[in-house]
Amino acid sequence: MRSQFSCLYPFLFCATLLLTAACDRPSDQTAVTQTENKVEEELADFRNWVAAKTAKADSTADDKWPEVKEEFKQRSARLDARLDSLSATSKEEYKELRRKFNNWEASSQQRAEMPLHGETLRRFKTELLGSPTALDSIWAPDRVHDTYATFLQNVRKNRSGWTAADWDYVDEIYQQMSHKKDAVERNISPGDKLKIKALQAEYLTLETGHDAKGLFKAVK
Repeated sequence: MRSQFSCLYPFLFCATLLLTAACDRPSDQTAVTQTENKVEEELADFRNWVAAKTAKADSTADDKWPEVKEEFKQRSARLDARLDSLSATSKEEYKELRRKFNNWEASSQQRAEMPLHGETLRRFKTELLGSPTALDSIWAPDRVHDTYATFLQNVRKNRSGWTAADWDYVDEIYQQMSHKKDAVERNISPGDKLKIKALQAEYLTLETGHDAKGLFKAVK
């Protein structure tokens, strides 16, 4: 009897090995699937990040640009290290996202380096505020809201015909207005402050919408 069971030992041993391997395979496959899913999620996060950055031209302001470049470098390095875990389609998308960011970077820096001409700036001040000297003197606190209202009214009326270069002048005037407002902020009534914030929000929405459209061709 013992000899009969002894003959079965090799078969039992092989069966045990096969069962062990079969049990290990799903675990290994699960680990691979989890890794692939994590990399795909990171790619999706990178996609959203690139979309957010390329949606607005002034994201490359001098004080922000080093941080943006460093974050792009870090995100790219993480994806590069796991590139083999991406599908062929995802690899192509990642390549396209990098190209889109690099094109946006070049376009935005080119715009930032273009000087503004004084005569053109004065023309836009007249068009938007009614006078080329509207920002030369200190503002009366009770007139700040009216100035913003006039500015937004003219932006709404004229924006459809503006080029990307025109928007640079408009944004420069908006920034100068913000400095003027800040100088008398403490004396502006609470009601006017709320109205001004609403007008500022509207302007930023219009500007962002234009930047996204204006940069679309550059990053394609």
